[in-house]
Amino acid sequence: MAEARPSYPEPNDGLAVYVHWPFCLAKCPYCDFNSHVRDDVDDLRWRRALCAEINHVAVEAGKRTVGSIFFGGGTPSLMAPETVAAVIDQVGQVWNLAADAEITLEANPTSVEAGRFAAYRAAGVNRLSLGVQSLDDAALGFLGRQHSAGQARAALDIARRTFPRFSFDLIYARPDQSIAAWRRELADALELAGEHISLYQLTIEKGTPFYALMREGALKPPAEPAAAELFTVVGLFNLLLFIEKGVFMSLSVEREDLEQ
Repeated sequence: MAEARPSYPEPNDGLAVYVHWPFCLAKCPYCDFNSHVRDDVDDLRWRRALCAEINHVAVEAGKRTVGSIFFGGGTPSLMAPETVAAVIDQVGQVWNLAADAEITLEANPTSVEAGRFAAYRAAGVNRLSLGVQSLDDAALGFLGRQHSAGQARAALDIARRTFPRFSFDLIYARPDQSIAAWRRELADALELAGEHISLYQLTIEKGTPFYALMREGALKPPAEPAAAELFTVVGLFNLLLFIEKGVFMSLSVEREDLEQ
């Protein structure tokens, strides 16, 4: 019996391209993503590999119109701007890159990375997604972030002046996070918001340092009722944000049942 041939999308179907940069300055204790700390990354070699992968995928995908490109990670803002430009150019060579395509790059708000924002804009990025995660220095320390709250605010200001669109992430349901503190942090976020904020409930994933601490009893996530109350605050602020600024806060509330 003849082996069934794979079914590829029709050539006129739209396409979204995700580009993964798996390197970080440090591994956050809650992170279970495909990310790695490396002192020296051969940017040129990765540039060639990414462009070769685009060529390979294009053979299978056929001629398509790309409506969005998303550089995720890892920390894509550690990529050389020349690599970002080369990838965008390669996408445009093998597919039709829509004139209004949204091209997003994830970034961390350290001073080193913020200084590269103009170069990413020149490379073709038109939307920046900042991994702020918190606007509180103590919380940032707990989360293992490499930036301060002051650096986050400065990076958001640069992003607002550099890119047509920007967004940022916050993590809530941290251990011992109070309703009052969360309200203050969200009020602060309202003042800094662009067109979009993503709020993620902290999850403790197996294999991470936070998971080991939880198993040892050294880290206790909020109980379900407390987490639900924090989520309720988010809903109220989301309504206020939309009324005042027309900005939308997306929510990620996925939780996994963990072995105790």
